[in-house]
Amino acid sequence: MRIARLVLSLIAALSSSAALADAPKTLYNKTIRLSWSEYRVQRADAGDVTRGSTASVLQVYVSDGGRLFTRLSRQNSRGRSNNSDTDPDGGKQNTGQGAGNISTSFEGQNLLIENQMRSGARRIQATFNAGFTGCNLRVIFGKDNGQDLYHKGMDGRMYRIISTDVSGTSCSIRPGNAFAS
Repeated sequence: MRIARLVLSLIAALSSSAALADAPKTLYNKTIRLSWSEYRVQRADAGDVTRGSTASVLQVYVSDGGRLFTRLSRQNSRGRSNNSDTDPDGGKQNTGQGAGNISTSFEGQNLLIENQMRSGARRIQATFNAGFTGCNLRVIFGKDNGQDLYHKGMDGRMYRIISTDVSGTSCSIRPGNAFAS
């Protein structure tokens, strides 16, 4: 519990820190693709407990001007999916449920993404090598002041997360805009 509170405190401090920087120029006009799977046990407000996996892909496009555009796509084991697109000015286009709020920033060799839930957050951190040609991914969850992780599921219902296990993380960088058709 103390670690989870510490994680959220760290997220809040980093989000408001002067250390946050613009995207490195070596990433301009490139797309960073982050993917992972989550196995969750969660309880709906109605009391029923569900178990299942969700595959997530988060793409971050760094424009020629250093602006960050994101697309989060998720699909669960029941076939439900959602997408959430965010532009640098905070404009969003959501489809489906549970896409959540995403904030994205750089700090040194790290791309930090916070996916805020109703209570708690998911922190997605890509750590780049010295030349920004490769990266590693870490996904962690943090509780807010010891409260349960609480979110809106893809089915539109509210859930308390009992447990979650992240696996299959990957991070890659490719030239160009993955969002362009």
